[in-house]
Amino acid sequence: MLKRDIQGKFARKNDDYRQVRSLRLTDQTWKILGISAECLGMTRADYLEQLMRGNENPSITRENEPMHHAKTTVVKLATSSLTVATLETLRDQVLLQLKLGKQAPGFKAALKALNYFIAVLTS
Repeated sequence: MLKRDIQGKFARKNDDYRQVRSLRLTDQTWKILGISAECLGMTRADYLEQLMRGNENPSITRENEPMHHAKTTVVKLATSSLTVATLETLRDQVLLQLKLGKQAPGFKAALKALNYFIAVLTS
């Protein structure tokens, strides 16, 4: 999954030099960051870098809001009464899109996160 060079260090992704940085995060945020990155098959650092590069010009007001579809989905979920069986069916559909084997670490991490999400929704 993560490529390493002959010395065992992570292989460089491009010619940009990366310095070691530090962040102060809660344990919960660190776990979420790890699960999100693992599901995409990358490191936490690569995931954060991808997020920031996709959001190069942050501002308070945006002309093109990229999350309209997600907001609509959340509103639909919040206003409809979904059963646990329906949520588990949706979970399975999402997991199939990962195209990973059921024993893959990314699959297991996503399954665990989605099961927790279902538990929170139904509690």
